[in-house]
Amino acid sequence: MKKMKRIEAIIKGRKFTETLFGLKKKQIYRALEAVEDNAEKRKEDASIAYEGLLNAMADDDADCVSIIAGMLEQKQTIIFANATVRVIAEIRADLEAEVTAAGNGD
Repeated sequence: MKKMKRIEAIIKGRKFTETLFGLKKKQIYRALEAVEDNAEKRKEDASIAYEGLLNAMADDDADCVSIIAGMLEQKQTIIFANATVRVIAEIRADLEAEVTAAGNGD
């Protein structure tokens, strides 16, 4: 039995040449980074919008109901983005987990 990371076991099962194997692995990790970067950007944008709404409540003619609805929306975006980042970390851990695969004499 040969130990390897799950991502390697998944990709090797696809009969890639060694060059394609490395490229596919990089492609998967870049995709994870892109999703994580997108979640971080959404979180930052929502945080900025939330602060703007918080400050808008001080205006004399502020529509507090609409502002609070907007604040809720921004907080939900922040919560969802944080959850996405945590799940991506779990996916990375799954891909990096050691698996035992039947070797072919290696």
